[in-house]
Amino acid sequence: MERTYEDTKNLIVGIFNVMFATYKLIDTGARMLYLDKHVKQHSVHYIDSDYKICFFIALSYKTRSEIDIKVNINSVLTFAKQLFAYYYRIKGKYQLFEYLHNNAAKKDQSLNKYLQDYQGFNISTEMTKFIDTFNLVVNIYTYHEELEGKTGQYRLFNSYGELNNESMTLDLLLISDGTEQHVMYVSNVEKLTGVLICPYCYDYVTILSDANKRANEYFNTHVEKCKSSTHEPSILLHDVSMPICPAILNHPTVEYLIAMGLMDQFKAQRGFITYDFVTLSDQVMKKITDQTTLLSQLSKLSIASTEVFPNQDKSYELVNRCYTLFDELSDDYQEQLDRYELPSNSSFVHLWLAQTFESAEQIYQCMKYDDENIPFDKCIKVLGWNSSRFDIALLQDALDCELWTMGVPIGSFNNTKSITVTHKKSHMKLQFIDAENLFGPMTLKACVKDYGDKSEHKDVFPYELINSKNWNEVLMKTESFEYEDFKSQLKGGYSITKDEYDQYLIDFKRFTNRLEYLKYYNINDTEIMVKPLMNLIDTFEQFNIDVLHYISIASCAYATKHYSIYFPFKFNLESGKQTYYEDFDITADYSNQNPNAKPFVLTAGYWKNKCYHYKQQDHKAGRETEKNVTADDYDYYKKLFETSVCSICNAKFTYDNPPSLDRQDNELPHTKDNCLPACVSCNIAHANRDPKIASLHIKMRQYAIKHNLPMAISDERIYKLLRECIIGGLAAVFHRENIAGKTHINELTYDEQSNKVISQDNENVTTHVFALDGNSLYPSSYSSVKNENIPYTDNRMYMAGRSKFYSEKPYVIKNSIDQRKEIFIAKIKGYFPKSEYNNLLALPPIFRNIEIENKEDVIGEYMYSQAQKHSFPMTKKDRKLTTLLDTNGQFMVFNNYYLWLLIDLGFVITDYKAIAVFEKNAAYEPFVRTMMNLRIQAILAGSSKKKFYKLIINASYGYDTLNTEKFGKIKMLDKAGTFIAQHHPNHIGTKRISANTFAVQIKPKTATCFTSILSGIFTLDNAKYWYLNYIYNFMYKCLDRKRFHFVLTDTDSIYIVIAGDKDKDCHQQFESIVTDKQFYDQHVYQYLPDPNKDIYDYKKILGFGIENEGYELTSLGPKYQQVITDISQ
Repeated sequence: MERTYEDTKNLIVGIFNVMFATYKLIDTGARMLYLDKHVKQHSVHYIDSDYKICFFIALSYKTRSEIDIKVNINSVLTFAKQLFAYYYRIKGKYQLFEYLHNNAAKKDQSLNKYLQDYQGFNISTEMTKFIDTFNLVVNIYTYHEELEGKTGQYRLFNSYGELNNESMTLDLLLISDGTEQHVMYVSNVEKLTGVLICPYCYDYVTILSDANKRANEYFNTHVEKCKSSTHEPSILLHDVSMPICPAILNHPTVEYLIAMGLMDQFKAQRGFITYDFVTLSDQVMKKITDQTTLLSQLSKLSIASTEVFPNQDKSYELVNRCYTLFDELSDDYQEQLDRYELPSNSSFVHLWLAQTFESAEQIYQCMKYDDENIPFDKCIKVLGWNSSRFDIALLQDALDCELWTMGVPIGSFNNTKSITVTHKKSHMKLQFIDAENLFGPMTLKACVKDYGDKSEHKDVFPYELINSKNWNEVLMKTESFEYEDFKSQLKGGYSITKDEYDQYLIDFKRFTNRLEYLKYYNINDTEIMVKPLMNLIDTFEQFNIDVLHYISIASCAYATKHYSIYFPFKFNLESGKQTYYEDFDITADYSNQNPNAKPFVLTAGYWKNKCYHYKQQDHKAGRETEKNVTADDYDYYKKLFETSVCSICNAKFTYDNPPSLDRQDNELPHTKDNCLPACVSCNIAHANRDPKIASLHIKMRQYAIKHNLPMAISDERIYKLLRECIIGGLAAVFHRENIAGKTHINELTYDEQSNKVISQDNENVTTHVFALDGNSLYPSSYSSVKNENIPYTDNRMYMAGRSKFYSEKPYVIKNSIDQRKEIFIAKIKGYFPKSEYNNLLALPPIFRNIEIENKEDVIGEYMYSQAQKHSFPMTKKDRKLTTLLDTNGQFMVFNNYYLWLLIDLGFVITDYKAIAVFEKNAAYEPFVRTMMNLRIQAILAGSSKKKFYKLIINASYGYDTLNTEKFGKIKMLDKAGTFIAQHHPNHIGTKRISANTFAVQIKPKTATCFTSILSGIFTLDNAKYWYLNYIYNFMYKCLDRKRFHFVLTDTDSIYIVIAGDKDKDCHQQFESIVTDKQFYDQHVYQYLPDPNKDIYDYKKILGFGIENEGYELTSLGPKYQQVITDISQ
């Protein structure tokens, strides 16, 4: 959540990778002389006290007012002291109850000493513990004296905590005179702020006004109507299942080329601009809390860019530019501003932007198609490295001015993935994106090494030496920087090595002074980005994918994956060709009417609903609705739909293919004369599109139906079921210390008589550590490659196409599960019998999230006592991914493969809630095979392309489950709109862009999901199935379970310690603990790499590679492990 109204350029440094929030708040609780005037609001309550415990008085007042009819001041103060003692763990007569580690409470007066010495409540350091301790949501309002008597003098400053079913909301007014602060309890926020918000929908907002009583009346009328609505967040889906292929359907250029049969003219965008800032660092060394120190504040010193002008032969020309603070001091600076018609107070960043718009126009001319009919967006990408968290913050104050305007950012305030700026005269657009998002998390130096030109390197510069006071003097010096100048407070040593410094001295000889070197350094950081980006563009272009159309590698790989399901032979690059269905052809006929589909019969209710929505649609568009079709036309249209066909595709209307009315003239409303019957899908595809492009959309849908390809969900019930099944990979540690020759194998045994699980070490001693890692487990899990170790559905893990049906009837659900023919997701409840516990305890096979209460009987005596001892918050419920032996008494959702495995292991289903059944497909197989094969070929050739293909295959999964449900929506508002938005309960944060423009982030009322969420769900559960299948149907069937135990699991890897042959080294794997050699020999190399075969076997799909082998494994927590591979250590 954004913490302040102003954006910050403070650099806060900590040991851990966390975000620190900075508050300019002093301790709260001082007695102040002028508090009474706020009490006159009648919604603010203040009780005087000798102690600085106003926070606890406010909480006490809130609590007592909900219990007592009339609040008694003495009871409020007494209860406030009890709350104070409870919060600070003070033992004595005000103690609410005894703590686990306290001795018997004594009625002493020790609390008075605490109260007298107490300096007040520190909001910045104590608020988190405060809201956790009392399970609160705290809203703090502030008073603005300059607005005395006007609406807005009381404003929401910040909100803390998250609302849940058991939490209490505490509204406080914070009063400050600059040196002292005090809070008071607010009982009526609307009366205090003068803003009325509908308590039901939270969307209808009005400002209280004595002059405008009609506005208040409208508000009251709205509230009355709003009471009856459910107000559940709604999800916007397509009316019917639609094809998913963003590389075509979301890319106007590619869409046009395919529709017109001109795909041979396709070319990826190869022109772009890279940029980078160099900053001044002013040392602050201000201690914010005991753990946090503000080291420095950053300001702009220079900005550089490299402009890439592409040629027809895929070569390109580079133009470098750099602007600095020195430009603002030059004699011709005003002349430069005048050239671009910039205001006289413009910074050098404004000047750079004006020049960049001019260059972008030239790059656009280089890239656009000769045929003017081919659409090509007048937008040039401007890429910075790590810019979403750094450079954009420095740019933002220049992105909104008289000559250009900033669009709505994509992402959040702390991570702005994309911002588009449009020039008001030329309409040229610059889209600022983060180049790091196209490669994954890494440094620019690592990116250049892995993906760029090996001859290029990142240079060095002593940022911390230069500040706002000395920059002019330091940079005009002619001598090179000393090695001592590269000392860094941030790194606690030198920021460069001696070798890097020696290289710097060589580079510096080419320049007359430090300023010239600064420009070179700044430009070089932009120029070395070009080659990796060009290599990435080339890699994707072979598959007709335009990288710079996307803002992340995840969205780009997702687009590539779904392009492959329409053009499988373009991805059929293996030496041994696979047999796939034919590529999509715009000239082919894919109409495939289902002969068994029931003819559509129009009902009066369905028609009435259609007429209502047609009228709403026309009304919103400003069209006349007097002659619209009405419910009275039911008989006419019932007969028409039964006897006619779609006016666009000539298909008959069935329940699989329902009808709608397609307007012939889109300027006119839905009247009988203006409408013809059409399939709902054809109507959506037709819209206002060119007939050939509309035909492309229709044929792609028909092609998707013919081959059962993944399609967007259109049923909200199925969507909600799928959402419940989004469960990530397990990360858990079972044994921390594992040392060869010392650590014994541990066993877990269930004793039914005592109903306890007993943990005990057996006589077998560890000899080695063996770690396995799934070969691209997620891509393998959605590849649908045939494997004889999958006993279901033709030995394949199929992926889901469009939905066949949804049901909540128990007998339908049970039959679908038992028949083991269809693929599905099912919501069920069940358990493993106690007789199976000893077979399952080492790694319980149900990986699911559950809510865990921090109670002693839940988390155990030891963990509970430690949490109490260290004052950890204990009121919150935590949602944890863990291993289970039952569904914890609740319904859980599984896909068919995972559920069938559980049933085969003894799982008993006790109740059935819902099921969604899907068509089967193996559509992603060409993509996975090709990317895995190309990567292996690059490895054998020693090519850096191996990293590109690994990048693509590993990034191709995550975008599937993307929807907008959890994403805040950003609006650009003026001051008045911002003031109202900040009082909305869905308000997340605000950021100032310019004097009267604010970016306001709110939780959206509606969400969309047009991705292949069903593919994402099946990938997740298929991966869990295959992971557990290896353990239960291979390891447990042929290995001595008394001679190994699991140490940790992490999504696609598992670490095992084994008691093998003490005379052999750590590379003996499972050899010495095999109990069924025939089974082991038959199956081992179907999973593990065969040492007698090549890299193709080592990297095989659905295989496991050897991640590590050693003698000692220490694991303090998930992702924190160390394996010692040298026995001498």
